[in-house]
Amino acid sequence: MKTWIATLLFPVLFAACTAKAPEPTTPEPAAPAEAAAYTVAEPTVHDAKCGCSIDGIRRCGNYIMVDGKYVTILWPELGKMEWCSAGDAGAKIEVTGGMQDGKFVAKSYKLVE
Repeated sequence: MKTWIATLLFPVLFAACTAKAPEPTTPEPAAPAEAAAYTVAEPTVHDAKCGCSIDGIRRCGNYIMVDGKYVTILWPELGKMEWCSAGDAGAKIEVTGGMQDGKFVAKSYKLVE
């Protein structure tokens, strides 16, 4: 009888032990509420960094300083780690654009430094 029960339970226990756990995901940092309506019509210079050098983010991605906080910047020609090699120094960029869905969507972009 014990062998019969063990034979029935083995596949259930084996399946539970080998089931893959879902891959952990890193959520996108929340956009600051005060930056929600930020729009730049005339080109202005902003600090830009790779997220790997920003406390609270610490993963590669392109970020721009908007109203004292770093938010993701979207521009078609930027690679994922555009300013990664610059480390904490980051870069200075001249942009126009505005906030959309918690990200800065650039309408124009120029590297200054």
